Amino acid sequence: MDCADEAALVRHALARPGIEALNFDLVGRRVDVTFNPDRISAPAILAAVEATGLAAHSHAAGDHVGDDHHAHDHHHDSAKWWAAASAAIFIVGWLIDGAYAGSWTEAVFGHSGDLDHGHHPYASIAYGAAAILGLWPMIPRAITSLRFGRLDMHVLVCLSAIGAAAIGQWAEAAAVAFLFALAHLMEAWSIERARQAVATLVGHEPGWGDDRGSESAPVERWIERFASIYTPVVTFAAIAVVLIPPLIDGQWAVWFYRGLIFLVLACPCALVISTPVTVVAALTSAARRGVLFKGGGPLEKVAKAKSPTLQAVRDAGVNVQCLTQIPEHEPAAPEPWRRRDVVLTCDHDEDIAFLVSHSKRALKVIRQNVTIALATKFAFLIFAVFGAAPLWLAVVADTGATVIVTLNGLRLLRA
Repeated sequence: MDCADEAALVRHALARPGIEALNFDLVGRRVDVTFNPDRISAPAILAAVEATGLAAHSHAAGDHVGDDHHAHDHHHDSAKWWAAASAAIFIVGWLIDGAYAGSWTEAVFGHSGDLDHGHHPYASIAYGAAAILGLWPMIPRAITSLRFGRLDMHVLVCLSAIGAAAIGQWAEAAAVAFLFALAHLMEAWSIERARQAVATLVGHEPGWGDDRGSESAPVERWIERFASIYTPVVTFAAIAVVLIPPLIDGQWAVWFYRGLIFLVLACPCALVISTPVTVVAALTSAARRGVLFKGGGPLEKVAKAKSPTLQAVRDAGVNVQCLTQIPEHEPAAPEPWRRRDVVLTCDHDEDIAFLVSHSKRALKVIRQNVTIALATKFAFLIFAVFGAAPLWLAVVADTGATVIVTLNGLRLLRA
């Protein structure tokens, strides 16, 4: 799993009797499934996940996920070749168009974004091939999502590219397909960087085996709820943009094109991934300082402490266990870990000061990331209505936001 859309697909596939709880770890690309073996078996769970098109295998409780690399790396190596082929054919189309146009920008985007400009027939063929190559790895996932009744990013991008081609915007269709293929690789790279950075600090791949029974932060749960509403709302808004304004001005092609931008922006990846990356980075760097949080929930509670004192932390509703020296395997000790939100050494005042300041810093970065993701989305939604941004630029902006929030969250690895 590299994106919240995939986690949502898994959640939908596992919405069946016998499944009691699901805990997703996007950074560790892992999901913990609590289930009743009398009602559903482990092989049935794996089969349900594999039916989504994702590769799946099981881990015992507490295992690390370092053996996941082979299939994951193979998938992205393949995706790189499809993206490269799409780019190469796109350039061929651009060169053909450029030979018959007044300028290179006119060859692709026409005169000042005029939707009525045409392409050389051979260029259109090249753009169409580039679009198919860029979309090819996504098509099976899009079909699977539709089969599960979901409009995820794969479906939305495929629809956007097909829609652009339908109104003769072959260059835009190819650009959207290639840029999204590139975007997917960049998102995977940024998450992999987060995974490797955490692994460097803790000595193994991150995973829920490190903090079983952890409590997620309220802001994480809020974002999940928001994202579940955001995508259908923006999708319906896209339909409204396509159907309502043309009834007034009659410009069906123009508003259809602007509706496609809404579809691209309906995917909430940047918003959803921003918080778990930040939380994992914060918990990891804190652990290296001898401060062990039981998930993002206590991290957010500590951030509300009014002063850097142990009493203020406890007044914020956090159960703190102070140890003169933390045993090497303390995170695995079941009873103390279940009873406490935070375990730390309390020998020095700076330990408590770090606990509070680090938590406040983490919450500040989470808010920054949420602001960046939402501001980018809403800015381009407004630009789309007024025709101030092309389709390909919306893809670039959305991808950029995902990479920015991931790298911003990784700053917390420096405690």
